Amino acid sequence: MTKKVVFYARAASKTGEGSIEAQNERGKAFAADRGWALLGSITDVENNEALFKARPGIQSLCAFLEREPIDIVLCDAPLNVSDNRTHVARFLSELGSRGIELWSAATAERVTLRNLPYADSGDQGKDTTAPSLEKDQGIRRAGFGYKLSSAVDAAGRRIFGYRVVHPEQAEVVRRIFRMYAAGRSAREIAAALNAEGVEGPRGRPWREEAIYGNRARGTGILNNILYVGMRRNADGEFDGYVPALRIVSDDLWHRVRQKQAKATGRHAQSLW
Repeated sequence: MTKKVVFYARAASKTGEGSIEAQNERGKAFAADRGWALLGSITDVENNEALFKARPGIQSLCAFLEREPIDIVLCDAPLNVSDNRTHVARFLSELGSRGIELWSAATAERVTLRNLPYADSGDQGKDTTAPSLEKDQGIRRAGFGYKLSSAVDAAGRRIFGYRVVHPEQAEVVRRIFRMYAAGRSAREIAAALNAEGVEGPRGRPWREEAIYGNRARGTGILNNILYVGMRRNADGEFDGYVPALRIVSDDLWHRVRQKQAKATGRHAQSLW
């Protein structure tokens, strides 16, 4: 079924770089690429004096959601919804209660509490009181194979916590997968990388556990589903695709899964 979408834009001007007009064009293109039905666009010209819910555009958006069945609210970037992380988090909660998702055209993904691109600094975190937000404060680590980007939103503001693939580390990840699929053990791989002086996660030496991890919990290099462009939520459940963050091919991923399954089977037999 075709997703029904409404686009929200906020900027300091109606035309020019990062403007309402530019955001609308990007939103239209993003929705069209995915075959979504864009039912309307609602805008706010920047007004720092207005409270979030007092903005004319936000009021119009809420009214629109009351009268129209909508699947997705699309924005150019979360910072275009609000500079305040808590405002966006509460907005997410309100949308979720209606069964509506918030998506960002700039990051090409669904916006959740786990990927809100804000730093815990300044007035962005002053009024954060919800317990569910406390553990998610600050900039998340990029994770091995990725780096934090200096990307900016449509208004030219830094998108904190926005990840992109780290080319050198990504090649190390692919090499680990290839070595394991070819029959090398996690211990042998760690030893080989350390002998070559290849830095591990956070610049530390490689350990067997960092490579093999825990399959059930999705930890370790070999079990990180983000490497095939898939995301997990806070509960460890599948939370959508992020193709731009893919590092490993499906074929290589499944070869490693098969190798792990055989290794587990041999281990189980040895216990008896």
